[in-house]
Amino acid sequence: MNLFQEYEKQQNWRDWERYLQFIPISQDDSVVDLGCSVGNVSRLFSLRVKSVLGIDVNQEFIDFCESNKSSNETFICTDFLSFDSLSVESVNGIWSSFSLSYLRNPLDLLTSLNSSMHQGGWIALLDVSCFISGNLDKNSKYYERVRRFELESYKSGIYDFNFGAKMQGLLQSAGFEIVHVDNDVTDSELNFSGAATTEIIEGWAARLNRMQRLKEELGAEYAEFCEELLSGLSSRQHEKRENVRFVVAKKSNKSMQPTAIASAD
Repeated sequence: MNLFQEYEKQQNWRDWERYLQFIPISQDDSVVDLGCSVGNVSRLFSLRVKSVLGIDVNQEFIDFCESNKSSNETFICTDFLSFDSLSVESVNGIWSSFSLSYLRNPLDLLTSLNSSMHQGGWIALLDVSCFISGNLDKNSKYYERVRRFELESYKSGIYDFNFGAKMQGLLQSAGFEIVHVDNDVTDSELNFSGAATTEIIEGWAARLNRMQRLKEELGAEYAEFCEELLSGLSSRQHEKRENVRFVVAKKSNKSMQPTAIASAD
C-alpha cells in the first residue's frame, strides 16, 4: 500500500462532517485548506462556501484533487510557507487537519495567517497528541520510551507528534480567540475504544512500516514493539486516551502581539 492509497483509506475513518458543525461557516467565506491531501474536506467546504483553495506539497494529491474538483475549488502544489506569495485576496476561513505538525515554527505561520485574515475570520485545527504511546498499553516496557520520543520529536524539525496538545496555546499566541475545544475526539483509527477493524490494523501496519525514526529509536526491538501495539489495537479492552484534538478559533477584535508559549506535554 503506497502513501496515496493510505490517505484514501483514511478518509473513510474520519467523520469530517462532525467537525464542520463547530465552525462558524458562512456561505460567503473563502476557505483555505492547508494540507488538503486527497481533497475530501475541501469538497465538503465547497458545498457550503463561496470558494476553496486547497494547498498540499504532494503533487500526486494535487493532481487527484484537480481531476475531481468542483467549479469553486482551486488546488496548488506548494508548501505552507509559500502561502504569503500566493496573493490570496480574501481569506475568511482556514482548515488544517494533521498538517501543521510538520512545521518547524508553526507559530510564525499562524501569526501570518491571522494578519492576512478578515476580521472575525475563523481557523480550525485537527491534529494528534502522542497518538503512538496513546494507543499503547501504559504497562508496556516501550511506553515511556515511545512517549519520550514523541514529546521530543519537535526538536528534529521534521514532525511534532504532540502538536495537538499545543494548538490552543499557539492559536492564542498568534492573536486568535478560542471558540471551541475538544481534547478527546473520537476517531476510529487514532483515538477509539474497543477492537479496531482488520482494515484499520492494516493501515496501522503500513504507518509503522514507514516510521523510520521510531524504528531507529527502538532498533532490534522494533518488530516486537509493532506486534505488541497492533495486538493492543485489536483488543476489546483498548481505550481512547486524548490522542486526537480539535480547536476552532476566530480572529480576535483586539489588537494582540504574538507571545511566547511553553511547550505542552
